[in-house]
Amino acid sequence: MSCSESYDAARRPPAPRVTVELENPVTGRRLKAIFYLDTGFDGTLLLTSELWERLELGLVELDEDVYALHGGYLPVRLTPALARVSICGMWRGLVKVYLHPLACRSLLGREVINDLYAYLAGPEGRLILSRSPGLA
Repeated sequence: MSCSESYDAARRPPAPRVTVELENPVTGRRLKAIFYLDTGFDGTLLLTSELWERLELGLVELDEDVYALHGGYLPVRLTPALARVSICGMWRGLVKVYLHPLACRSLLGREVINDLYAYLAGPEGRLILSRSPGLA
């Protein structure tokens, strides 16, 4: 099983992105959003304030101290919460997601990417995700 998504051609350079379905495990509120692949983020998903509020993830926040370096030098406190996540119907889990108060784009990090095979077909502007190395 695999899925194919178009790069965001409006960004320079164009960037790989994928549609992710998120669900609040308490309220059942769910939505789909675009996440950009970010191999520099070692967590699961980094959410914008707007997504966090729409999902009402404040109800499932975890009491943990988590920090990230914004722009490589500014320490920023992240807020973790639990959410159900589905990517292309092939990767699912109840995982910690993180609110980054300064983020303007939602990011998909290595903790999820490392469970998938990702083929970046840059010249075609396509991202293909698969659970096995034989990309269909």
